[in-house]
Amino acid sequence: MRNDIIFGAILPYLTYLLAKHYDFSTVHALAFGSVFPIAVIVVAYVRSNRLAAIGVITLAATLASLIGSLYFDSPYLALLKNSLITGFIGLVFAGSLMMPRPLVFHFASEGDPEERKSLNRLYAASPDYRALMRFMTIVWAVVLIAEACLRALIIPLMPISVFLVVSEAMWISVFALMMAWSWRYGSRKGEAIAKAEAEREKHSYSRHPRNKKGPRHATP
Repeated sequence: MRNDIIFGAILPYLTYLLAKHYDFSTVHALAFGSVFPIAVIVVAYVRSNRLAAIGVITLAATLASLIGSLYFDSPYLALLKNSLITGFIGLVFAGSLMMPRPLVFHFASEGDPEERKSLNRLYAASPDYRALMRFMTIVWAVVLIAEACLRALIIPLMPISVFLVVSEAMWISVFALMMAWSWRYGSRKGEAIAKAEAEREKHSYSRHPRNKKGPRHATP
């Protein structure tokens, strides 16, 4: 998050102000600032030899807005970059609902392999847990797509120097609030569902013990 703020927000903003000070056009000033997020993705790839999914989305959206803005000489297309990123991520969340496991489940089950196995068993056994994961995925998709559309709509309504600040504040706030909501709501509901499922299995076992042997009969 810190690198995203520094290289995705602060340095591009300062670069824009500096370029405008030296009388570069708005499109070129914004284009200069896009070098920083692209450089971060390239450096991360060189270091790890692996390109994360979010890096692919960010790189594609940045290049699309950069090329489009330079070709059409459109500041609007240059400023549309973050909306493209957020909106596409929202579409990925929505699209994951058609997969065996929605995207929120994969985030929830990251980390400890034993916990991942436990959550996979819970997902397979509990309709309530599957509904929870799908509901949270839908919320993420709706919020991100709505934020992307809102940000695209307010671009013409603000001076560019103001919009650059507002735009970054919007995505940081939205992601921070959604992460906090996911952690609190998901943890509370998930623990309640897991507890109910454990009680159900315990009750089922007490009624139909698997290893209980029948009565022994004396040999004639």
